[in-house]
Amino acid sequence: MQMNRRLFGLSAAAATLVGTAKPSLAASASSREFAAPRDPVLSYEGRTADMGDNVVRLGFPGVVVRVRFHGPRLILKTTASTDNLYVDIRIDGAAPKLVHLSKRAQDLLVYDGPSGEHIAEIARRNESWEGVSDVLGAIVPNGRFLPPPTLPSKKLLFIGDSITCGAACDVARDDPREDMSIHDAQKSYGKLLATRLDAQCHLVSCGGRGLIRDWQNIRTGINAQQFYGLAAPDEPSKPWNAASYVPDAVGIMLGTNDFNPGIPDQVEYVSTFVAFVQNIQADAPHAPIFLIDSPIVTDGDLPKRTVLGDYLDQVVRQVKSPTVSHAAIKHYAGRPGNGHPIAEDHVDIANELEPLFRKALA
Repeated sequence: MQMNRRLFGLSAAAATLVGTAKPSLAASASSREFAAPRDPVLSYEGRTADMGDNVVRLGFPGVVVRVRFHGPRLILKTTASTDNLYVDIRIDGAAPKLVHLSKRAQDLLVYDGPSGEHIAEIARRNESWEGVSDVLGAIVPNGRFLPPPTLPSKKLLFIGDSITCGAACDVARDDPREDMSIHDAQKSYGKLLATRLDAQCHLVSCGGRGLIRDWQNIRTGINAQQFYGLAAPDEPSKPWNAASYVPDAVGIMLGTNDFNPGIPDQVEYVSTFVAFVQNIQADAPHAPIFLIDSPIVTDGDLPKRTVLGDYLDQVVRQVKSPTVSHAAIKHYAGRPGNGHPIAEDHVDIANELEPLFRKALA
């Protein structure tokens, strides 16, 4: 964890402020001190789900809420379903601060400082299975909301598992910690590429899951074929509107969990992958699609890495599209006892992929 980060939450003064704000909530709303979660002054980068009753759910990793405002404080009304969730808060482009959300509804003090114009970014760090957070609105006491920052016009989409989520990456290679604070989607290879290429980024990824089965060989759950079409990965009743975000390039990094129980059947795996790619092509017909090797899978007792690469080549040949290709990357060892790439490995993965994606967006 970087030393310039600190855990911080709602101060006692701010708690008193929020606790006494209820009688004047209507007045705040009329004066634009309050914004509902789908108010245009709140900008979302990443897939979100409308849960009804004015609730927006952040289920996928890496979703960023951006708010531009004028005033001395910004409060985000939010909930967390577990005690596992962390967010990064960045104000005016400064270094992010790590915030641990509590398992409850909370008025999260995002900014408390000199009055003026500010841009706040609240970014979900965790994997999907570790819990969800809901946005219920935002308040700028004694201030006002301003139009949000404009997002880049280019759009990237990365589909995958825990690696694409940035799982267990915010940690030194010799650090044995396994707590939830070390997950950081903002340090994932996909987010790094988006920053370098001035593009938006959606991480449609879920740890432990694969294309046809999860890491425990369970096939009946919500794997990539299913969660690709959802606004939140475990909300089957909340489909994603693919037309609302049409990517200019797509990266798919699957295989780690499919190959964990052993080598999957060739015909089943390749045919399922072909159908999956064709489904994505229907949603984004002009987007180059890169099938990326797993940086974790290796050849050991079974030649898993070799076979996965061969399967991806077969998918490319069967799809027969000039926009679909196999993006071969190296193996990365991660940490002792945990094979997930750490942040510096994600930098190297981004370095390998950048020429392909840069050309795709040219």
